Amino acid sequence: MKKVLNKYMGLEEMEVVRQWFLENCVRKEIPKGSFFFREGDIKHYVGYIETGSFRYLKLNINKNQEQIVGYSFENDFVTDYGSLQQQESAVTSAQAIKDSVIWMTSAEKLNQFYQNCGVENLRAIASEVLYADMYDRLLSLYVDSPKERYFKLIEKFPNILNLVTLKEIASFIKVTPETLSRIRRNVKQHTNKHENI
Repeated sequence: MKKVLNKYMGLEEMEVVRQWFLENCVRKEIPKGSFFFREGDIKHYVGYIETGSFRYLKLNINKNQEQIVGYSFENDFVTDYGSLQQQESAVTSAQAIKDSVIWMTSAEKLNQFYQNCGVENLRAIASEVLYADMYDRLLSLYVDSPKERYFKLIEKFPNILNLVTLKEIASFIKVTPETLSRIRRNVKQHTNKHENI
């Protein structure tokens, strides 16, 4: 499986889904800062990202601020997957990080595709990998240090440093920007020390 932020995108079977979106769905341009969907939306859509990227936000009512809880980049899908499957209100918002082009469809049309795509259990295969990925992230939040979470993210998806700000990465791994700066500074000092030996 190739290195991707969201593991299910590394599945060979997902190529069938990508192709279907490009051939059958509606092209939509979403400007930087605009939302594909918002927390609380009832109608569900799924988008395949041709160009651009999205951050997933969840409102923290106690702190009255939004927490970054995920990302979808080019050649990935953007949706509130759990809410889509349960047909419940969206629990996150998806905001374009930069001008983006997606191919979108409704939950109903996507379900019809899954029933007739010719790939047995495609939805189940993707769901199982997505579940495992989310479970790994949950465990990491409980047991890994901030430094370990940072290194796991960079190892899993090195290109993220070129796509989002360090402030956003800090939010995603649940540390303050100051903590992340300290981690990066210590790593750099450690690396320079060993290079000079």
